[in-house]
Amino acid sequence: MKRKHQYLALAVAGALASPVGAMAQTNVQIYGTLNVNFQNTERGGATNVGTPGMATLSAAPTGVNATSRNAVSTDSSNIGFRGMEDLGGGLKAVWQVETSANVDGNNLAAIGNRNSKIGLAGSFGEVFFGNWDTPYKAGTYGTAVGDPFGQTDVFGFQSIMSSPGFNQRSGTYVSGTNNASFDNRANNTVAYWSPTYNGFSGKLAYSANEGKTATRNPNLWSLTVNYNNGPLSVLYSYERHNDAFGLTVMQAGSTGTSSRDSGHRLGAGYKFFGNTTASILWERLDYDNSGTVAGVTSYKRDAWQLGVLHELGSHKFRLRYNQAQDGSCSNVAGNCTTSGLGARQWTLGYGYSLSKRTEGYLFYTKIANRKSASYTMTIGGAAGVVTGPGVGSDPQALGVGIRHNF
Repeated sequence: MKRKHQYLALAVAGALASPVGAMAQTNVQIYGTLNVNFQNTERGGATNVGTPGMATLSAAPTGVNATSRNAVSTDSSNIGFRGMEDLGGGLKAVWQVETSANVDGNNLAAIGNRNSKIGLAGSFGEVFFGNWDTPYKAGTYGTAVGDPFGQTDVFGFQSIMSSPGFNQRSGTYVSGTNNASFDNRANNTVAYWSPTYNGFSGKLAYSANEGKTATRNPNLWSLTVNYNNGPLSVLYSYERHNDAFGLTVMQAGSTGTSSRDSGHRLGAGYKFFGNTTASILWERLDYDNSGTVAGVTSYKRDAWQLGVLHELGSHKFRLRYNQAQDGSCSNVAGNCTTSGLGARQWTLGYGYSLSKRTEGYLFYTKIANRKSASYTMTIGGAAGVVTGPGVGSDPQALGVGIRHNF
């Protein structure tokens, strides 16, 4: 049986490499990223039971921390297949199927669970259907505004940016499922990516209301406008979630018949002397429930970050500072306080390019939550540290890893 499988694999490889295969499919590429690190994480300083002046949205303080532990994180490692077919007249069919590659043996997932699509591309840009990162999330990719740490793993900027706190992490938006984060991959997506004109480009996406019920019409709209010209990058991004009930995710007691949650992002970056990139990013998240009879009806918070990436030969030095404000809220009962809902994050890193496709790296990150807050590290991390511990605790991680692109 094993030999039969080997013969089948050779036959498939031969078909793809044959002239007939080349005529039917202009270009097929196998690609991926393996990014694995060994990390130590912990969470201390939780707010004690009975602490006065807690925020209305905050869970009750427990004083619970998470002790130091080790973990192996596969980050956003993936393997994918993509290609295109020339249809003539400047029109092309484009496709991609991408899947998580959890080389640590955990969380095996279905094929196509990452960015996957089918569409048409030409001088007009690209239109596609699929499961894809929203423009709000993808707006910083490949720009001078991008996260110096690659917008991924426990050191990614989604720990503060795109999260309202409350132990919310970036992930996948699914129509009909409550969601409070804004750096997501959206299912059932219809998207348009424009070409670039004089440095300007745009992305627009709609995630269909497949989860619609008699009382709920969940859907997502997302857009970003980019300007990239030489060393300068500027962007504006907007995303709206209808009936995703982000407030209900934050506080189970918040009710409502409908909701509208939105995110705004404005950023700029500049590359100095060809080897040092500095960036600034501001964000506002706004959550509103309609028809609320109990609990919080709205919550709004601002956040910002500064980032620096310095490249010196094969060496890369990374630095980022993020801060989320306490914000403001309203409550059916009247008084609503956001005291202590803010947080700060410091992230340091060093990378060494072993080749054009392989990098070894070190990192350290720490989130300092105020007494009512529970911001947490994003993708990866030991489960007992990134979720669960009491409000006010401060997660941190130190690690070493290797990243290879193919």
